Amino acid sequence: MNAFAGAEANGRTDDLRRELADLFTAQNASANPDATSIPATFLQVTVNV
Repeated sequence: MNAFAGAEANGRTDDLRRELADLFTAQNASANPDATSIPATFLQVTVNV
């Protein structure tokens, strides 16, 4: 939601929506047009010094 607040402050909400829609379409690996499959990997690293 912070991304939308920043985009709105700069008058770029439409750009953000378009870029997110393009990303969604590009990453959707489903062959079924009625389904979504977006493979993702998550890695969290915590460093204590």
